[in-house]
Amino acid sequence: MTLGLRTARREPTTPVLRYRSFDPHTTRGAPRRPMPLATFARHCRLITASGRQPMTVSSYAASLGTPSAPPNPIVITIDDGGAETLIALRALAAAGLTATVFVTSSRVGDQGYFHRADLHRILGLGIEIGGSGHTGRPLNELARADVIAELTLSRRRLAVAVGDEPRTFAYPGGGYDLAVRQLAISAGYSSACAVRDVLSHPGDDRFALARLTVDAATPDSRLVAWLDGYGRSEPHPVHPRSRAFRFRRGLDSAGPFRPRLGRADGTTSSSSAVEAPTPTPSGTVTLGDTATASSAVPGGGAVLGGGVVPGRSAVPGGDAVVAGDALEAGDAVTTRVGGQP
Repeated sequence: MTLGLRTARREPTTPVLRYRSFDPHTTRGAPRRPMPLATFARHCRLITASGRQPMTVSSYAASLGTPSAPPNPIVITIDDGGAETLIALRALAAAGLTATVFVTSSRVGDQGYFHRADLHRILGLGIEIGGSGHTGRPLNELARADVIAELTLSRRRLAVAVGDEPRTFAYPGGGYDLAVRQLAISAGYSSACAVRDVLSHPGDDRFALARLTVDAATPDSRLVAWLDGYGRSEPHPVHPRSRAFRFRRGLDSAGPFRPRLGRADGTTSSSSAVEAPTPTPSGTVTLGDTATASSAVPGGGAVLGGGVVPGRSAVPGGDAVVAGDALEAGDAVTTRVGGQP
């Protein structure tokens, strides 16, 4: 058994551990059993005993391939969280460890999620805060303008919340492709984490770092093996786009991204004016429609790409959406807006 493990060893390798929220109601996807805090405390003791040097994601990514890279690093990441996760982070810091916590910016302040004061407490523990999108939707399932909005708004909102722009990003759910990776670079991030469930290594991609998911069912023996450098390690994979993804990207408008921010009065502002809106003949906008000129959606407010109308979904491309105003030429509509369902 020992020989089998040794044949799978790669030197040097780095475990980048991915913990998910310790709170029961803050994570995306199917319900799951959160990790008990006692289990996490035991993991912290195992990590400390391994002799590995704890690093944040940004520090680890910056050291890849450099002579100054530490010989035996360990990176701990946590996706999302709330009150229980904050307790876990205090225990982690008390053990002399550091980590990177990835935050979904639109959820800051929600019940059961981190508040702004919590983010400042996390920074005070010497723990890094990274972005995980504005809404936490998988980026490889979105149109290009939506991906840009998720990356850009996440960085801006977290900068407002903590006073500094995050340097690293985690693809929500691990979903990314080469186009999403390039947009993360263009948004100003210096590194990004995927999942991949393999060990990282000095030749790893700084914008798709491999992480190993640790949950309540992960046995201590597996964690110890990872800490000892045993396990799979592989080059950065190339993810082809699915046919549906290429189609959705094709519907999106071309040109530079211009954020459109909503105001409390229900209207929207934009960096470019929309002139002479013309109502659509049917009074509705349906799946797959694309605006060929400025066209209005009935309903009495503004529709500019990107958010959610109460009771309705709208178009990609910005931040605020209110039923009724104009679409710019080329904006793609992903679901019905206005009219009868």
